[in-house]
Amino acid sequence: MSEKRPVVRVRNLRFRYPDGVEALGGVDFDLAAGETVALLGANGSGKTTFLLHLVGLLRGEGEIEICGRGLASDTLGYVREKIGVLFQDSDDQLFMPTVAEDVAFGPRNAQMPAEEVERRVANGLAEVSVADLRDRAPHHLSAGQKRRVALAGLLALEPEILLLDEPATFLDPPSRQELVDVLRSLSHAQILVTHDMELARALADRAVFFERGKVAAEGSVDELAERFRWR
Repeated sequence: MSEKRPVVRVRNLRFRYPDGVEALGGVDFDLAAGETVALLGANGSGKTTFLLHLVGLLRGEGEIEICGRGLASDTLGYVREKIGVLFQDSDDQLFMPTVAEDVAFGPRNAQMPAEEVERRVANGLAEVSVADLRDRAPHHLSAGQKRRVALAGLLALEPEILLLDEPATFLDPPSRQELVDVLRSLSHAQILVTHDMELARALADRAVFFERGKVAAEGSVDELAERFRWR
């Protein structure tokens, strides 16, 4: 475990859906600043339910701290400023007429001054190497370009933590490698949910294996892939 300060701290997180199914059965988890952790496990093992708790979309029992503050109704705005979520389908995040307007949407919605919005747009586009696309319509872009533009929109809000839900889905090999290169260049703490072991190996400092709503094991990606015969 890294000795850097935890930006995510979870203790004894429990959640049961209305139909009685226990989705989380006492999860403990830490994420250090600058660390990338892969969440592994079968569909239905609790990974997505866990992520939804980190941004307050689901509320169970237990303790969640984000960047030093406990998650509660009165800290939800603070928490959501600290976390950016990259969806599996970029079309769920891109809806403005141009790339620049998409990236500007978050800062404008936060009522930032125009010059600050432009600074953040320029920085976000540069960080993911798509500055040349700023005047393009998002729906004309390739899947890989869309994914990086969606990521630029998150970076424009300057979060400390990125939640990545199967980020390489729909990407061809060159686009996938471009995304890997971008994600590896970022200093943000990252939680990566994936079934793709090669992606996890390329990005993650360590891995956590979910099974039936609990953390069954932690270790390197290779250790857990071998232990659980996960490929």
